[in-house]
Amino acid sequence: MVSAVGRSQPLTGQAVIAAAQRGDAAAQAELFEAHRGRIARQVLRMTGDAATVDDLVQEVFIAAFTSLASFRSDAQLETWLYTIATNKVRNWWDSQRRRQSREQHAARVEREAVPTPEDGLESTEHLDRFYAALGTLPDKLREAFTARAIEHMSLQDAAAVLGVPVSTVSYRTRRAEELLCEALGLPAPFARESEGAS
Repeated sequence: MVSAVGRSQPLTGQAVIAAAQRGDAAAQAELFEAHRGRIARQVLRMTGDAATVDDLVQEVFIAAFTSLASFRSDAQLETWLYTIATNKVRNWWDSQRRRQSREQHAARVEREAVPTPEDGLESTEHLDRFYAALGTLPDKLREAFTARAIEHMSLQDAAAVLGVPVSTVSYRTRRAEELLCEALGLPAPFARESEGAS
């Protein structure tokens, strides 16, 4: 590794990335500090599980620094990190899906069998139901929905990050909305749109 000792002045921009690619620990720490907050927010929005954020953020940056030598300087570092984070969340979804599904099913059965009057639990339960339903979607639909509806990315940005055409992102997002509405017992969004269409 290249030591940061003896550096005469702070590095900026591409120089930080180049130094980090050479194994400069200080430059890697600088990149981590600059981007970890955004990656943490992305992970939280995609998983809905605050307890997993720190671990997944660490995994993202371990993977990033391991493959940083292959990062092209003409690419956007933010987009590259977003893609790595998306892949890490995909892995997390895969490993958690069956366990979460079992736990959520057991919780729903228990609530249905023994209804409780505590209205304060409603919002938490609704959020739990939403993320449980989101976790059952096929990966490609879930990624598109998260990028568009939760991360509020434009179609163009989502297409660039996910590596698919804009029309594919649009279709997958709509399909995800439809399946989520079915799972949550909500009116289909396209039915409402078509009623208002000329």
